[in-house]
Amino acid sequence: MQNRSFRADDRLNQMNDRDDMWGPLLFLRPQRRQLLTLPRVLFICGALGLFYGMLGNVIIALLTRTGIGYRPPLVVMPALLTAMYFVCGQLSLVAAWNRRARLMSRRIDWSELTGRPLSQPRDDQETAE
Repeated sequence: MQNRSFRADDRLNQMNDRDDMWGPLLFLRPQRRQLLTLPRVLFICGALGLFYGMLGNVIIALLTRTGIGYRPPLVVMPALLTAMYFVCGQLSLVAAWNRRARLMSRRIDWSELTGRPLSQPRDDQETAE
């Protein structure tokens, strides 16, 4: 079971490390050994939720313009998407990122404390910054 979770973390972190997955929010990505903090995650989720929620509001407005359906209040879609991004992110991408960051930070601290250099990572492992 543990081995399976590590493989899942590796896959999620491969996705986290791709610059194109962050898009215009690339400046918000921390270094690999730094945690994704709650304020940073809330800002990322809020930005995505606001953008896609307002886009959803435009689509709903166009659909209800013909008189078919109900138009929810303006803040419902952005708030709902922000909450969904936050919950899904905390359960997957953020959790994997933070587990890796804690492990890397401990390895770096240990090597500085003992004076031993970090071992060279294999090709399939992440490199410490």
